[in-house]
Amino acid sequence: MNFPLSPTAIAYRVINDDATLAVCCAQWRQQSALALDTEFMRVTTFYPQAALFQIADAEGVCLIDPLCINDWEPLRAVMRDPQVVKVLHSCSEDLLVLQVCLGVMPAPLYDTQIAAAFLNEASAISYQNLVKLHAGIELPKGETRSDWLQRPLSAEQLTYAALDVAYLLPLWERQCERLRQQGHLHWLQEDCARLVHQYDTEINADFSAYYLSFKGAWQFGPQQRAALQRLAAWREQRARKRDKPRNWILKDTALYGIASVLPATRMQLRAIEEVSDNFIRFEGDQVLELLQEARHLPEADCPPPLPKPLNPGKQARLRRAQDYINVRAAALDLPDEILARKRLLLALYYALETQTQAPASALEVPQELLGWRAPLVLDDLKQLLAGAAAPVSTP
Repeated sequence: MNFPLSPTAIAYRVINDDATLAVCCAQWRQQSALALDTEFMRVTTFYPQAALFQIADAEGVCLIDPLCINDWEPLRAVMRDPQVVKVLHSCSEDLLVLQVCLGVMPAPLYDTQIAAAFLNEASAISYQNLVKLHAGIELPKGETRSDWLQRPLSAEQLTYAALDVAYLLPLWERQCERLRQQGHLHWLQEDCARLVHQYDTEINADFSAYYLSFKGAWQFGPQQRAALQRLAAWREQRARKRDKPRNWILKDTALYGIASVLPATRMQLRAIEEVSDNFIRFEGDQVLELLQEARHLPEADCPPPLPKPLNPGKQARLRRAQDYINVRAAALDLPDEILARKRLLLALYYALETQTQAPASALEVPQELLGWRAPLVLDDLKQLLAGAAAPVSTP
């Protein structure tokens, strides 16, 4: 498939009724791949508000107005169809939009940004820069921050939206051919499938682990950790129920401060920085009730301590593991961050440390290291992070 010659030559069709959408969906299910993108707004809400869906096939571009559609079942069927690859670029936000609006994930998924990283083209490259790299074409960026919920949408907005999918299928074909030649296509497909699973569970996630993002809480005592865990889960549920951003409910610094102090009264709660009178008026009693539960929780029932910052010796182990990844990635013709990012090495190190402290427990290896990466690096990484001077196998 060739690239369109000029952005000004892109034609599109607007779909704003159920019958037309159903006809198009039947046609799309006959395709081997579809390009997909979304436009949405998420400024004052927790959940993204879908404003436009863009789909391109070999015949052209369609723009679906979600404000006019009532029957989404035909499009859900397209998203679920295992015979139709859904091609997106930097898809994480789009996946959340589709989950919220349609209740389904696009699968099988192919992300051209992840593919570009696999091909050593660039890390986290933008769609515009990827098109420029492959087609030598400059795409406009002027409508990125415009109001996508306004109606009618301007001609400039519609053209911008159409261009966001017009080049994806040619990019997909080029990248797939190169990935096949390198023998890495199935690795990319595995990573994309894992991403779909991650967002598929996002809406109904277990919020009990949200407190782990507060890295400074390694200093907290048992009841403080219990309070932090309860507050973080409560804020997440509250933000989703009210459809407001998390920080509109309670800022991170205030949440951390409350868990640290464990206030027992409204007056003590008011003394914490960034806790407003409005928050105390509407949410204070429930928060104080959560804190009371945490204060009286037996230590054995409190969450385990958060990992401490690494000392110099442990940091040296992490550096050796990273150096190993650099060498191994070069041998595999992969960028370092695709083979194993630092956060992945750190997660594996903490899992090993936890197992050392509780030998009867199973090693909780990060999911990314249980797939195609496992036979390539997992055993060596476990040895290096456990303190071995060098891996048994060599890259």
